[in-house]
Amino acid sequence: MLDSFADYLLLERRLSSATVEAYSSDLKQWTIFLEWQIGMSQPLEAKRSHVRSWIANLVDRGVDARSVNRKLSSLRTFYRFAIEVHGATENPAKGIPALKEKKRLVRALSQEEMEALLDKSLFEPNRVGVRDHFLLFTLYAFGLRSAELIGLKHADIDLPEGTIRVIGKRSKERMIPVLPSWAEAYTQFIEQWPRVEGRGCVFRKESGESMPRRLVYSIVHSYLQRTSNVETKSPHVLRHTFATHLLDMGADLSAIRSLLGHANLSATQIYTHASMEQLKRVYHQSHPKGR
Repeated sequence: MLDSFADYLLLERRLSSATVEAYSSDLKQWTIFLEWQIGMSQPLEAKRSHVRSWIANLVDRGVDARSVNRKLSSLRTFYRFAIEVHGATENPAKGIPALKEKKRLVRALSQEEMEALLDKSLFEPNRVGVRDHFLLFTLYAFGLRSAELIGLKHADIDLPEGTIRVIGKRSKERMIPVLPSWAEAYTQFIEQWPRVEGRGCVFRKESGESMPRRLVYSIVHSYLQRTSNVETKSPHVLRHTFATHLLDMGADLSAIRSLLGHANLSATQIYTHASMEQLKRVYHQSHPKGR
């Protein structure tokens, strides 16, 4: 049933492969809990009390509220699917309230930190160094998600038109303008990493295969480790930095929303909070009465 649920998420709900992987992982954890803690081998027999017990177990183990709520959402979706497709009669996760989450404000990199991260002297003078530099530049230039970066193909890049096509969540497409400096970097990049017949992805491993998410994360983390003390060292930090820098330079919030591929403006408004935090720091450091 878990395999058919994954197919449903991917093909009918059109969720990203990363989201499907996360939901599937949540459901596997749930079935293991039912089997080992409850003694139940059939997840369709679970009751609300079992879901509450699992949430309590997760909290006791130190799982943060955001992750617990994601797992709860996975259960709700799974049981809705089970009712529609497999004739289940009850959604035991329905009506169970989400945990209260702490507001998380990921710090964006400063412009100085971003310059340091993209300093070419930081990278090995070989084709891997060229790839890593261009990868970081691409994440920052367009505010891409990891999955969008991995899925970017040479066919999506139209230098004469000055655009790239990005396939976002739920397979939604958006067009993003190309910076002249990025176009120049792309031209230099393909000299070292030329297009390979049958392998359309821009970013590849040395073997020619497309890059897995864990490798993208590892690359970003390793270079941020050397150039910044930012707490979160993931590809999302560069997406966050992209949006924050645009906002700081006066870009309209609705334009940033379009560039990021957010479904609604509320998802973009987190950057107004982050920008305000930066404004507070500058204000308190610069105002004569704030010192």
